[in-house]
Amino acid sequence: MPAASDSAMVRAEFSTTDTDVAHDYLRSEYADHAARLSGDRERFEFRAHTVQEERFGIEFVSHSMELDTVVEPYRALLVPHVLAGHIRLASRRNEVCAGEGDEFLIAPDARLNLRWRGPKLGIVRLDTEAVAGIAAETIGDGARFPLAPPVSAGRARYWRSVVRHVSRDFMSDPVAMASPLLRTELFRLLATALIETFRVTVDDTAPHGLVEPAAVRRAVAFIDDNAHREIGLTEIAEAARVGPRALQAAFRRHRGTTPTAYLREVRLNRAHLDLQAADPTAGDSVAAIATAWGFHHHGRFAVAYRERYGCTPRRTLHS
Repeated sequence: MPAASDSAMVRAEFSTTDTDVAHDYLRSEYADHAARLSGDRERFEFRAHTVQEERFGIEFVSHSMELDTVVEPYRALLVPHVLAGHIRLASRRNEVCAGEGDEFLIAPDARLNLRWRGPKLGIVRLDTEAVAGIAAETIGDGARFPLAPPVSAGRARYWRSVVRHVSRDFMSDPVAMASPLLRTELFRLLATALIETFRVTVDDTAPHGLVEPAAVRRAVAFIDDNAHREIGLTEIAEAARVGPRALQAAFRRHRGTTPTAYLREVRLNRAHLDLQAADPTAGDSVAAIATAWGFHHHGRFAVAYRERYGCTPRRTLHS
């Protein structure tokens, strides 16, 4: 889980009518490139407005000329929304052409051919490593962020609604954005929306068994070691170092179950082993073993046991 940032939101505005100054700004804020411009230099205008902290920010950029260039890899995940103009980006594998109303994810680790015509852009900037950490909790380690549009029109609408919510309801409020905890929750919201909206994948070349997210592995180890204790979802999520909802989503995606269902399965198996090893002549009983493993409703325990092992717990005890 990303730690709460102590860095407050930084607000900045920049404008110039000098193309050299404008592209020095773009190089410093985004990526190195050679500015090959066409259009009316005498009427050139460039404006930028940013509100950001170290993990995320929302920016507005306008540029009045046409640009055709190659840009070096970006230093962050960027999701531009085209407010006006046209933009085309191409990597070795993918290409995006976007006009007014479109948005797309820019790959953070590839050189890109860029061509734009008088764009006005709203841009969400997210720290790549921090988003990869959120992805590890839900879809697996080794997240890949390709140059891509949204996976569907519905997901695009969802992304825009999240950005509007963050931008209008929170980032315009200095009091709200002074809270490190709130900024962490807003970052998580944006990161999760990005993962759900664009074609984010995991490294499928990793050996089988290592693709499962680290959070799930931590949760499984904690459950295996502590199934005899009074633990629940809260304790499991704390041990996994993620939130309860994120852990539930990761379990459903990678194991087809939930953390608490896995806990019940482990306890049922431990009760089964104890029944096999028990001695009824020494006073061992089904009720005592069931209670020891947290099954206080003995009738439900018997039903679950029969469904799992094909016989009654009493039969196992006396076999």
